Amino acid sequence: MMKTHQSQESPGPNPNPLNVYKGPKSMIQYFDPDLQPPLPLVELPAKLNPFKDDNVRIYAKMATALPAQNVKCLPALNMLLNEPSAAHKTIIEQSSGSTVTSLGMIARVLYNNEASRAYVSNKAGVNRIKQLRFFGLNVELYGGPSQPEILDPRGTVRKAHLLGKESENFINPGQYDNENNWTAHIRWTGPQIWKQLPEINIFCMSMGTAGCITGTGMYLKSQKPSVTVLGVCNPVGDPIPGPRTLPLVEMCEFPWQKTVDAVEIVDSVDSYRLSMSLSQEGLICGPSSGMNLKGLFNVLQKAKENGELHKYAETSTGEVSCVFLCCDLPYQYLDGYFTRLEDGEFPPITNLGLLDVDTDEYDGRWEISAHSAMTMLYGQHWNEEKHPFCSKAISNGVIHDKPEQSSKVTVIDLRSREDFDDEHICGAISTPLANLTAATPKPSDDVDTLQQQWKDLKAKCEEEELKNALNAASNSCLVLCYNGETSRMATAIMRAQGVEACSVIEGIVALRDLQIV
Repeated sequence: MMKTHQSQESPGPNPNPLNVYKGPKSMIQYFDPDLQPPLPLVELPAKLNPFKDDNVRIYAKMATALPAQNVKCLPALNMLLNEPSAAHKTIIEQSSGSTVTSLGMIARVLYNNEASRAYVSNKAGVNRIKQLRFFGLNVELYGGPSQPEILDPRGTVRKAHLLGKESENFINPGQYDNENNWTAHIRWTGPQIWKQLPEINIFCMSMGTAGCITGTGMYLKSQKPSVTVLGVCNPVGDPIPGPRTLPLVEMCEFPWQKTVDAVEIVDSVDSYRLSMSLSQEGLICGPSSGMNLKGLFNVLQKAKENGELHKYAETSTGEVSCVFLCCDLPYQYLDGYFTRLEDGEFPPITNLGLLDVDTDEYDGRWEISAHSAMTMLYGQHWNEEKHPFCSKAISNGVIHDKPEQSSKVTVIDLRSREDFDDEHICGAISTPLANLTAATPKPSDDVDTLQQQWKDLKAKCEEEELKNALNAASNSCLVLCYNGETSRMATAIMRAQGVEACSVIEGIVALRDLQIV
């Protein structure tokens, strides 16, 4: 089991240089930051750093590389390590994101406890709720403010606190008032950054519980008092997942005000935009990470305009070294990017109209060879008998004995009536598709053809004549066209409607190769 003491010593050499975790405690070791390599600290390339020419170096601390892929993994771990009774109680927390997800995951790892419950705002969104359930959390929805005040007796923060205090069956770690939240970053985040970048001048972090900025900032200042700690909050009425508004943060009892030197307010549009820019360049992170970087940009820009960038600089080098935290991943927030940003900020979609057509699934098992089609219709010995099973043979004046065709299979021929009359499989039903000829482009090669044929085929499948034919054939049919492409699409549509349809690969051409037509 991991130690529960709060070490403020810089981490020593990595005891697990190959990053391998084995044996019955492999998962516990995997979640132990003391057995992991330090989280990556990555300098931004020039295209992401508008202050590069001003001797400013900016580094992203990738908390997304933690096992739970978010920074709340560390306080969740520290809180549960210091609450051994969590092994036998239902864990409850007011959270719809990283904190409660990490708590649920780590409760399983440490204690094999699968009983975790998230108090979640009914405004959180369906995808967020699905994500919590995916990670095994019980979800209890609540109404009212999506970010309740910490001390509001009507709010779920208070409700979870009282339930954990008064009931023997529940425990509430309480991310907003549990000192094991912010001391986790004295224990791990701060020492890592200090060891990786002792020339650090500015640390920037958004404030939700204010735990990370309190603990990390406190540790960094204990090692280098000149370090500037910048907090970032979202504006009132403009929520960003994770961070909180300054009025809500001011209710937090953590000693962040003794550590934070300045607070910047950053809106959601800038946060999402910078997060997307970081992610596109390979530093994959969510909107609060973009918020951190934008807050840092704001402070640097003000200092530059006032001619004061030098006040942050390292005396020996003249460089300003900045660290901001990448807190979590963007995937659970994708809807927010497309809601807040203009469509022109995203790459265009070619053939956008295809999102509304050809929507049924394809399956290679539904495409059969001409040989298999004949076996399907006439049994295993059709080839040996070498019967020409088409009207063309009769029209040439030669009469053949034809084997009995399966009454359970209907052949649907989509070719033009003229071509059908010239040659077709005996017993086939002619259902010509509008504008389909031997010269029609394949739908796989021509988008306009695909769109039109899909619409025509959908309408065709609603025709009473075709429905009656399929019903008479016990819902099993063989679809034929000129080259197998249109019939493949028709098969997908029919399969979606419950019809056991198949198409002939390469269509009438393949049948000609077998000298069937």
